[in-house]
Amino acid sequence: GASKAHVHIATEPIMGQVTEVAPELTEDLVAFCFRVLLAALLDQPEPSLGGTAGAIATRRVAGLFVTWKSHDQLRGCMGTMHPVAINRGLPDFALRSSLHDRRFEPVDLSEVPTLTCCVSVLHSFESCEDAYDWELGVHGVHISFTVPTGPLCPCGSTTYEATFLPEVMAEHHMSHESAISKLVRKAGYHGKCDDSIIDSIDATRFLSNTRELAYSEAVCR
Repeated sequence: GASKAHVHIATEPIMGQVTEVAPELTEDLVAFCFRVLLAALLDQPEPSLGGTAGAIATRRVAGLFVTWKSHDQLRGCMGTMHPVAINRGLPDFALRSSLHDRRFEPVDLSEVPTLTCCVSVLHSFESCEDAYDWELGVHGVHISFTVPTGPLCPCGSTTYEATFLPEVMAEHHMSHESAISKLVRKAGYHGKCDDSIIDSIDATRFLSNTRELAYSEAVCR
């Protein structure tokens, strides 16, 4: 998952042609992330996206995330909910998530054999009627809300944003209420998460084609 510090959010309606990526192609995208990371760690030229996935390299997807884990522990996750070409966004977020997620130390070469990588290709974005208008185990959710800065600056306000991918909420067995509460905290808001905050949330739900491969599986592709 990703909070405001780790995700780029579309501020305009999604325009232009985007494509859904078939699940079998997503595995090739995961393997490509490993090749990109290894090239960076070995100071080699960035590889190109070839094979069956090469045919869709220049197509845009509505959003994507790259997540790395080691021994089932999160090592980095970054992505975008803005349309992006696969051959530009994927290597960018493969490296940002593994080397520049400020929550973690950068991945080093000795860790790579322990890694699993997950690529989530996002699609079907819809505005929610309220903060709970999405289905657990099906949708991911992005929230945004604005609160006044404080009595000393009555004209100021701060906007908070955070995102959970569908699989994050499922893995942690969250309810609607706990997911929204955790998103409010993840966004960086430390005030009381009361009804006024919940009612002010602008929520967007989305679907995700997700594939995860361990290093041993990726190198065989």
